[in-house]
Amino acid sequence: MKLLDGMPETETNRERRISLVLNQLMVFKLQFKVVEYYELLTRYEPMVIGLDNQALLGAYYIRKADCEWWFGKLDEGIQTNTKAIEFCRASGNLEELGYAYHGLEWFYVHKGNFDPVFIFKKEAITVLEQAFNLRWYVWAFCAAGFAYMNLGRWDEAAEEYQKALSVAEKYADSSLISFANFGFSWLYAHKGDLARAVQCGELAVEKAPTPVDEMWGQSILASAWCRAGEPGQGVEVLAKIVMMLQASRFILGEIWTRVMLGEGYWLAGDYEMAKQTLKECVKLAEQCGTMFYMGQAHRLMGEVALKTNPDQAGFRFEKSIAIFQEIKAENELALAYAGYGRFYKQQGDMAQAREYLNLALEIFKRLGTLIQPDKVREELAGVA
Repeated sequence: MKLLDGMPETETNRERRISLVLNQLMVFKLQFKVVEYYELLTRYEPMVIGLDNQALLGAYYIRKADCEWWFGKLDEGIQTNTKAIEFCRASGNLEELGYAYHGLEWFYVHKGNFDPVFIFKKEAITVLEQAFNLRWYVWAFCAAGFAYMNLGRWDEAAEEYQKALSVAEKYADSSLISFANFGFSWLYAHKGDLARAVQCGELAVEKAPTPVDEMWGQSILASAWCRAGEPGQGVEVLAKIVMMLQASRFILGEIWTRVMLGEGYWLAGDYEMAKQTLKECVKLAEQCGTMFYMGQAHRLMGEVALKTNPDQAGFRFEKSIAIFQEIKAENELALAYAGYGRFYKQQGDMAQAREYLNLALEIFKRLGTLIQPDKVREELAGVA
């Protein structure tokens, strides 16, 4: 940039300047400096538009969309990314086109609209096999893994993460090895294989070369600790990460970390902090339209209400059930059914309690979820 400052302001030099800006995305992103990068992009938007270079326009709007994803502006980011795809196609820029398709995967994962994820994953992999980019290629598999995991399709999620991990290990990329293990840890935590969740979380932290990689690893490891019976240790880490995410305006990261923190407080018996954390989570999730996390937060608020204000629990479980039915997130739906069954058991309505507990048990057994079936059977045994 300093060299260019002393050179003539020709079209070629303006293109070089824009290329330098665009190439810095991951450097900024992996250091929690997306706010600074977005300001940089905004400053150069008039220049890139003035150049009328379709390849650069496509790359520019992809990065703008990536920032919008970070800030939780999902609908806005999808529109920006779709515009980028048009420019990438027109210019024949396949590597950037693969990046755009992979970006749309993550937008729809967080919206809780999972069918488009698998469509865009196929598009991304097809393009990136022609114009290879290691990071976008690995992350395309990981995004599909998250979608399958949120649907409760454990084996398919594991298959996607294994593909991601194998490629990351082939190229000895510690950042991507860390991220694939982060995905595996999240998968095993949701499935109920807590020993493996902790193991993969530890690997994610161990391999993490950047602040953002370390944050992802620490957050999922802390969540695994909470579920494995050490919520005090997990909550301490998650609370610090939430503050870090707020400072960097990583809104999506804050939402899913708040869900894990709220769950940790609930498991630790700190119901007031759980309620406050989850209430803020619902507010952010509604603003961004992140249906999966919104459903999780309502379900956990129902669990907290069972302990503190049972009359409010039914409403929370109903909200959660409606969301998970809509987005077809079956394992989370089963957790909500189980909570709703316990609510009716508390209310003395044993017929309704049996109905919802049996619904939960059927789903858990069909999916192959661990731990939860035994918990539900125990509840059913106590229903007259």
